[in-house]
Amino acid sequence: MSDNNNTRTLTEAEQKRVDAFNVTEEKLTGQGYVRKDLTISVEKANLVGPLLVLPIIAVVIVVFALLHGVTPFVDFWKNSSILTAVAVILASLSLVPLAVVHEGIHGVCWSIFARNHMKDIEYGFIKEKITPYCYCRSPLSKGAYIFGSMMPMTILGLLVCILGIIIASPITMFIGVLQLLGGSGDILITFMLLRYNAKGKDAILMDHPTECGLIVFEK
Repeated sequence: MSDNNNTRTLTEAEQKRVDAFNVTEEKLTGQGYVRKDLTISVEKANLVGPLLVLPIIAVVIVVFALLHGVTPFVDFWKNSSILTAVAVILASLSLVPLAVVHEGIHGVCWSIFARNHMKDIEYGFIKEKITPYCYCRSPLSKGAYIFGSMMPMTILGLLVCILGIIIASPITMFIGVLQLLGGSGDILITFMLLRYNAKGKDAILMDHPTECGLIVFEK
């Protein structure tokens, strides 16, 4: 779930989500669980996240260069400036529909492990940030949360880059790299979760209802 409720007014649907989460939190704390927030601001995600993705981008570019050299890139830019410009613009515009697909993949992957499957998945759009989002109402295991977080970047980013390498397509590589950068927030949250060591033996992970990240309840 993305965004920070300190910078905007929550919609009615979001407020209902927060109220439902508060009920769940009250039950868990009543059972002895302690809350630990693993959240980040959107600004930090956009600043720090790409640094974690850069090594992946570097690897796919090096592999492309080792297999095909720089000739495909040179030919792409030299063949037709107009067609090249159109291709780059269309590839950039693909960020809009692929952002929706990105969130859809989050939901489908998390729904596999959610208590009520797709009924526990909620989609929405934050107009202030001009971004779609996916929220999972159901508690998830650490592995399930990481799986759902990383799959959009894996499918739309890494696999598309691999396809670009296979077919020696610079524009396909460009789209894949953009999607890797688009998943930088997800990899940052995953990195935070992997570094987090729960003090208790029992840990329950829940997507944060309004912010970027998750909440761990442990005892």
